[in-house]
Amino acid sequence: MYTYSKELLPNGLRVIYLEIPHIHSVVMSAYIGVGSRYEEEKNLGISHFLEHMLFRGTKLFKNSFELFQAIDNIGGDIDAYTSPEYSAVIIQVHNKHIERGINILGDIIFGQNFRSDDIEIERRIIQEEMRQFVDVKGDYVCIDDMSFSLMWKEGSAEAPLFGDEKTIAALRAKDLNIHYKKFFAPENIVLCISGKFEKDMVAHYVNELFGNAQGKFFGQKPPLKTTQTEPRCLFKKSPSQTVSFKLCHKAYPYKHEKAIIMLLIADVLGGGISSRLSLNVRERLGLVYDITSYPTMFSDVGSIDIYTSTKRENFEKTTKAVMDEVRKLYREGITEQELNQTEERVFSQTQLIMDSPLAMANWFGIEELLITPETPDTPEKQAQKIHNIKLEDVHRTIAEIFIPEKRNFIVVGTYSWLNKKHTIAMLK
Repeated sequence: MYTYSKELLPNGLRVIYLEIPHIHSVVMSAYIGVGSRYEEEKNLGISHFLEHMLFRGTKLFKNSFELFQAIDNIGGDIDAYTSPEYSAVIIQVHNKHIERGINILGDIIFGQNFRSDDIEIERRIIQEEMRQFVDVKGDYVCIDDMSFSLMWKEGSAEAPLFGDEKTIAALRAKDLNIHYKKFFAPENIVLCISGKFEKDMVAHYVNELFGNAQGKFFGQKPPLKTTQTEPRCLFKKSPSQTVSFKLCHKAYPYKHEKAIIMLLIADVLGGGISSRLSLNVRERLGLVYDITSYPTMFSDVGSIDIYTSTKRENFEKTTKAVMDEVRKLYREGITEQELNQTEERVFSQTQLIMDSPLAMANWFGIEELLITPETPDTPEKQAQKIHNIKLEDVHRTIAEIFIPEKRNFIVVGTYSWLNKKHTIAMLK
């Protein structure tokens, strides 16, 4: 088991301690409320750029080589990522190196150093990273960015959320400094320590390293576009032997009371190898190699998404097969047997979170940053809620979500105008 406690430092930084005494490792993670959702079109990609620059020399380390060597020397791991609503920096070490790990994490978060030479190197690295999502014509084809923008943002749904060549090329040290000072303020950061440690000792380190940080958070999360009265589609031509598509239905935000039902519905549809989509679209019809369904949730919005890809001559057949399953779900709901089987699977997956210090840090850290609950919604509480779900609750939720006016369809690949016409008709 584990012990949860929370501390609010005088400067507003929140610290969550998750003591898990039966393991050897410790995860130290910082969650910062900054991401593409806070960016304007002219500086798209600056939050992701900033995440990269955190490792390019700090107060303790003159460059990234020294920083990464310090992590390697204690057998640790380090990672970072940027999502639309937050960024995260994560270090995992053996518990005997916890003081060193906390020192390094604090130095990464608050030891910013935006030298021109480092910015130019990182700019090239980011441009290479972006090419993973660019086709042979040079068009940006990240289907996840497109689905987010189509459903929730004003403006072009094809604008890359991590920026493009133009916006990344235009960023300078001054821009990064302004963005850093605006968002890397103590009250906009949640620090999570998860694993085997002595709390009093670790709290002392944390207060020494993080307690003197200064700054006032003045960022503002822009509201998202939520009104929709009919299905929305985005078709992006891209030279390929396959066609990828996402079918997204607007649903509920992170930690909504029906979020656990969303998870269960997504699992019935395409959460495992015995799910409806896997059995019918892959195993019975042989149209795809992989197909999955999952909930996507943010602080104030969410969706249930289905993703797959298929060869272009099977695009219409695959779309029809997926829509047939969605319509069957809407008309008939799920069976008592499916409810019981899925409850057990989701229950087990939720309880397994408690076996991982990283999963625990993510669970409590992200929850604290995005919604700041008075009482945290623990994995064991969530697991218990699963067994309280009634069949009629599932059917009501299905009826609310899987309707045409909440439907969004994003396609990337090669298709004909007739394919496009037929698939649009299927969505209505």
